[in-house]
Amino acid sequence: MREAEMYSVMEHIIERGQKRQTELRRRRLQVYQRELLICATVLLIGINLFGLMMMNVFARESSLLGREPHYTSIKIENGDSLWSIANRYAASSPMNTSEYVQELKRMNQLTDDTIHVGHYLTVVYYP
Repeated sequence: MREAEMYSVMEHIIERGQKRQTELRRRRLQVYQRELLICATVLLIGINLFGLMMMNVFARESSLLGREPHYTSIKIENGDSLWSIANRYAASSPMNTSEYVQELKRMNQLTDDTIHVGHYLTVVYYP
């Protein structure tokens, strides 16, 4: 083979190698861009979910703000129980019925669920 032909073949081989490297770089860049886009999307979704959760927490807190607990004394009537009283008053409070029963017992220094007709019970309510 002549020198010019060898030179031409070598140039062709080098050119193909350079094209191949350029194509590999381009593919790597595309993969990197795709991964970056996926990470950014996951991050944005996470931020949105966190924001929604915080909005719910703040909304609940703000609905309780300004609602000071008030206390009153009620006379226990026939058929009343701590649970029926708790059901009546817990609806307007931040407590569920079970928590409200525990609060009634704590406030009135009761050791069990027993209450007696004619006695008075202190209850908390949220107007």
